[in-house]
Amino acid sequence: MALSEPEVRFGQLNTIGFEYRNSLPDSAIIYCKRAYDLGRKLRLPKQLSKPLSFIGLAHANKGDYQQSLYYHYQAIEVAIEQNDSLQLAHGYNNLGRMFFDGGDMGRAFDNLIRAKVLFENVKDKSGLAYVYRSLASLYKTQKNYSEALEMSTRALELRKQIGEPRPIVSAFMELGLLYYDMNDLPRALAKFALADSIASKINDPLTLAELSMGMAEILYEKNEYEKAFHTANKVLIRVSERSNQKIYLRASLIRAKYFFHQQQFAEAIPILERIVTDAENSGISTFQRDALFVLSEIYQRKKDSLKVGEFTHRYQMLDEKIQNTDLIRQVERLQFQLEIEKREKENELLKANREKDLAYISNQRFQNIFLVIVIVIISIAAFFLWRGSGKRNLINQQLELKNKQILHQGMEIAEKNQHLSIRNKELSDLNHEKDTLMNIVAHDLKSPLNRIFGLARLVEMEGSGKHQKEYVKLIKDVTRSGLDLITDLLDVNALQEASNGPTLSMIDLSLIMEDRINFYQVGARNKDIQLILLSTLSNNVSSDPDYISRILDNLLSNAIKFSPKGSTVIVNVEVKEQRLVLSVKDQGPGFSQEDRDFIFQKFKKLSARPTGGESSNGLGLAIVKTLVDRLHGEIELRSENRKGSEFLVKIPVKVLEKVIL
Repeated sequence: MALSEPEVRFGQLNTIGFEYRNSLPDSAIIYCKRAYDLGRKLRLPKQLSKPLSFIGLAHANKGDYQQSLYYHYQAIEVAIEQNDSLQLAHGYNNLGRMFFDGGDMGRAFDNLIRAKVLFENVKDKSGLAYVYRSLASLYKTQKNYSEALEMSTRALELRKQIGEPRPIVSAFMELGLLYYDMNDLPRALAKFALADSIASKINDPLTLAELSMGMAEILYEKNEYEKAFHTANKVLIRVSERSNQKIYLRASLIRAKYFFHQQQFAEAIPILERIVTDAENSGISTFQRDALFVLSEIYQRKKDSLKVGEFTHRYQMLDEKIQNTDLIRQVERLQFQLEIEKREKENELLKANREKDLAYISNQRFQNIFLVIVIVIISIAAFFLWRGSGKRNLINQQLELKNKQILHQGMEIAEKNQHLSIRNKELSDLNHEKDTLMNIVAHDLKSPLNRIFGLARLVEMEGSGKHQKEYVKLIKDVTRSGLDLITDLLDVNALQEASNGPTLSMIDLSLIMEDRINFYQVGARNKDIQLILLSTLSNNVSSDPDYISRILDNLLSNAIKFSPKGSTVIVNVEVKEQRLVLSVKDQGPGFSQEDRDFIFQKFKKLSARPTGGESSNGLGLAIVKTLVDRLHGEIELRSENRKGSEFLVKIPVKVLEKVIL
């Protein structure tokens, strides 16, 4: 039966969305939502779950596993409603792939097995081959290579039966990669060669380039540098930087490594420098990191210690960034698994409560029947004893008391449910704060320690050379960064304890201000920042000196950290109307309207970035706000976006006249 024009349009929108799911997931979501709306309007009897499943794939590729899970479950529900076994199989398969990407292998396996059974029932070889491929990937992550090999072989046999060249090429490539992971390089190269022969017949340049690139990398690992070099050159003939930048960068890196191995440094260096630039512009960090490592090795052999230090430092920073990104993804996956477990427990609790409610309703129904019987009996008795009005009033009172008891029980249940809801919200907030704290410690504390290790190696390599003092100074700066992070974390923990209140004593504010200004002058001069103190203090005051010092430290540290070179930071302090008025004004980037909503919250990093590469953990302003509140003061931000900022702190103090001896 010929399809109508709207039905053809539905299929086209789905096809476009599926093609965009990896490269442009946001566009894929837009096209598939249009397809779903069109399908509902047409009241399609089948395939309405397909666009929902594709939207789930796009969200998974964006890393948003919560939305991905929602749309995959929606797709499965629609497929069940439409009795669409084929799309239901695809739904379970895609859900399994999402759990696999999220690191939940147990749920991934369960859903893939469901998809396998359904594909076998509808005899869909293409879908069944895709499930075998997914199972092979799962077994490979578990190092179960025998099962992975069996699944990949089954997928290849099914694709051979279907007879489409490109899926067969893909199956041979997957087998080659599996043998590569098993360290069976000869078989890996053999599978790549088979894939290459088929791809040559269908004249697919990109597929041929990807195959040749895999072979080049295996050859290089086998120390067959000449063959790897010539294979990489063939890849560069087939692809350009515009047609496929990732393959282009991989081939260029093989060429540079070959020149490095041949000690032809003059040929290797420009290729590596271009890889660093192109990879940085395109955001492909791994190629940039590998090129920086080879550059540091080249300059180490050329005995150029300055270049070695530069490229080693850049390599370590980028490698650490990649590791931190992987760590953040692992944390997100763990949070996703915890959310799934939480939902399952909530569903179990809802089911238990539902069964309990049903039992309660059944019991109440029995009681109501019993009450009806009692009322009938009483009514009959009342007919004979209608003159006994006292007994009739007593029965009415008993019924009213019973109703009040039932109403009271309902109110108690509602109150307990509300208490449980509040407690769950508190536990969720605490869990989020704990995860944020773990993330900050893993990221910010690991960074300075890695940098100390790298700088110590440079000092060891340099010996007593002319750069030793500079390296020692860098080590001290990095160590101070780590100590500052630990101090802020300890401050936050200490300030959460209600017992740590301010301790008032007589203090000379002018001495405190001069001492803190002198302490930060060194850091300001290093960034060519002019630090100015304007003070009209003449008397002592009664307040907490430690609180005042920590407020000023955090405001000054932030002002210097986010101010550009050659700017000015002005500190103005005075006592007016029994209040200490402290102002710190800078010429930094200021705060946007979005920043103001989160400015005093813990662990919130705002839009501005430090101008000298300093670290920022999002605790300083939260500490300042807590200290000011404990001193019964107030803090005000005056800022325009891109025009600097001024923090104005007003704290009640008791002025004490200085005694002149």
